[in-house]
Amino acid sequence: MERGPRVRAAAAGGVTVTIPLSKTKLVLLFCGAVGFVALGFWLYGFAEQMRGPIFFEAKFWGGAAIGFFGLCALIAVVKLCDRRPGLVLDDAGLIDNSSGISAGRILWSDVKGFDVKTVKKQRFLTIEVHDPDKYVQRASPWMRPFVAANAKYFGSPVQISSNALKIDFDTLVKAITESHAKYWRR
Repeated sequence: MERGPRVRAAAAGGVTVTIPLSKTKLVLLFCGAVGFVALGFWLYGFAEQMRGPIFFEAKFWGGAAIGFFGLCALIAVVKLCDRRPGLVLDDAGLIDNSSGISAGRILWSDVKGFDVKTVKKQRFLTIEVHDPDKYVQRASPWMRPFVAANAKYFGSPVQISSNALKIDFDTLVKAITESHAKYWRR
């Protein structure tokens, strides 16, 4: 059985909140991704029976589904094997390990503000930082284009969802914003 958020006292008198990755959500993500990869292969193969421009469109969308959802399945497997918590909140900031393009350690002093964004009914907490390029540059070379795309399209390279966490989205937002208000000394 999965455990939810854990709270423990920190040495400096603060409180550390640890939110684990949800193995159940990750297994569901993996299964859904594998289903879409299979659909992509079917569409790619089915395109051989088509003529004209629809042939190229079916090949494109089939290949795109295979590539994108194959990457999603791979990330789900990596996260299923990851023993680190999905998110840690402490007096210094937060440690994001919630996705394939996690931001890592974010100091409260780097945080400029918060915003909730919605993309296709999926909510993300955008953590606006003073120096977005710092977070883009520290991403691995493989993930840097995705982090840069987050910065360009969402106004920040740091996006956190509850998709892979053992917590619901509203509780996630409350925990992060309350920790920021409690620990950030202006």
